[in-house]
Amino acid sequence: MLITSFLGSVLPTVFLVWLIWWADRYEREPVNMLAATFLWGAIPAIFLALIAELLLTLPLNPDALWGQFASTAIIAPVVEESVKGLALLALLRFTRPELDGALDGIVYGALVGAGFAMTENFFYFLGADNASSLQSLIFLRSGVFGLNHLFYTAVFGASVGFAARMGDRKAQLFVMALGLGGAIILHMLHNAATVLSQISLGFILLSTLFLWSGLVLFFFLVILLLARERRIIRDYLARDDAPAISVSAQKRLMAILPPPERFIPSAVLPKTARQRNQAYQLVAELAFRQHRLGRVRGARAQKLVGEMESLQAALDEALKHG
Repeated sequence: MLITSFLGSVLPTVFLVWLIWWADRYEREPVNMLAATFLWGAIPAIFLALIAELLLTLPLNPDALWGQFASTAIIAPVVEESVKGLALLALLRFTRPELDGALDGIVYGALVGAGFAMTENFFYFLGADNASSLQSLIFLRSGVFGLNHLFYTAVFGASVGFAARMGDRKAQLFVMALGLGGAIILHMLHNAATVLSQISLGFILLSTLFLWSGLVLFFFLVILLLARERRIIRDYLARDDAPAISVSAQKRLMAILPPPERFIPSAVLPKTARQRNQAYQLVAELAFRQHRLGRVRGARAQKLVGEMESLQAALDEALKHG
């Protein structure tokens, strides 16, 4: 049971994390930050949520339907989305330059949700009564509802990434409040349907349909955001002062279907492929900073110029040895 529970929670998560990492293919986020957000969801967030939920549900009657509804459909979504969201707020506070828009926020939010879901699923699987029950749980929690936590926190992440590029503090708070509220409401709807499925299975079927419809829409949003990033890079490469990279390298960078090395972490690639990936990353970072430069003034603009000079020097070195 232990090994099956471990594999049933970890293996789907590995695949999902790879998909999330690949989706952010034009300007990938630093691996240490990606790992930190995933680990926040997998360890501190879930234990903080567990403690808070235990304290808040103490006055409730767990045997009554209303008690189950209050704890599962109200308390749990508010606590869990708030705790998971702390990692995204920390990113906004301490590493705002890394947040280039909604797609970056989606990536970080989905990773927090993936870590949270992995640990939560593991504990659920350990509590299964028998092998048949365990198989059903794995099918439901890692399969049918395997994207729930990723989806909820990615909604908040999208709002944080979008707000990071806004200059008005009040507008930032409003957008992030909408994002957090949306994540909580989506979580509430699913959990409410789970509790009410004791009355009728139609509730859980309706929740499943609603969730997957939302995921499809979110998938198309990611496609649109990727197209936006691609357009920013293309416009940058068309400038007279753009880096002098070969036409073939530009095509590989801008390809709708990326070259094989973009599917694989650079650390395990041969040296030449790793250098190409580094060049792709540096070009994308230069493009996004150039795009941002047109919207800022003063000290922030000077800082961006300094960053671009450093990136350009690193790119020149990469191209020299590539």
